[in-house]
Amino acid sequence: MKKIALTVSTAFAALALASAAHAADMTAPATYDWTGFYLGANAGIAWNNSGVDNNFDVDGDGINDLTNKIEGDQTAFTAGGLVGYNYQIDQIVLGVEADFNYLGFSDNNSRSAVTQFGDLTAKSSFEADWFGTIRGRLGYAIDNVLIYGTGGLAYGHMSADGKVTLDDGIDTYSWKGSTDSTNWGWTVGGGMEYGIDNWSLGLEYLYVDLGSGEWNGNNALFDGSNLKGSADYAFSTVRATAKYRFQ
Repeated sequence: MKKIALTVSTAFAALALASAAHAADMTAPATYDWTGFYLGANAGIAWNNSGVDNNFDVDGDGINDLTNKIEGDQTAFTAGGLVGYNYQIDQIVLGVEADFNYLGFSDNNSRSAVTQFGDLTAKSSFEADWFGTIRGRLGYAIDNVLIYGTGGLAYGHMSADGKVTLDDGIDTYSWKGSTDSTNWGWTVGGGMEYGIDNWSLGLEYLYVDLGSGEWNGNNALFDGSNLKGSADYAFSTVRATAKYRFQ
């Protein structure tokens, strides 16, 4: 599902760029200037490519029935604000842009097993609620149509946790672990914009990779038991943009 979402997103963005370039070549005026500072907003859809692994073992032997994974395949709404600057040299447009965005990813999973120790239940969860980017941009202007590639730094908040609960018929015990942090990583993508006076409307694709987090659970019941987990944080977005340029 992750590969399908990434492929579809890339194809969608590429098709939009090709169509816009063709239309601009036929109809756009020849006097548009992209140079200047701008403010704007974006809104669109994000595809979750994140994953969580939660593993429980006793004396080094994993209990396979409790190996608990989350493979992010859901979509979520994303929106935010942005600021940037373009400088045009002939048809080449150089720029820098920063944005900050809401992101609504949330997922969970659970598995159970009957063992010699009692009834065991493993649970995992993942949440990501915001991200931002600081990117360079390199574009080619066809009058008032701009086609560009972009890439740079990305950052965002991620939290994930794992828990295993044991019910031995007398008491209940648990192992817990979690990660909750602001991660830094990278982003790459591309898009197009169409300029109308000081305004521009656009479509942009980004792939964002924000690394991973890990945890070890507490040995709550007996020596030799261990809970380990990790979460990888990555996603794709396709979003519309609206910008106002100051001259």
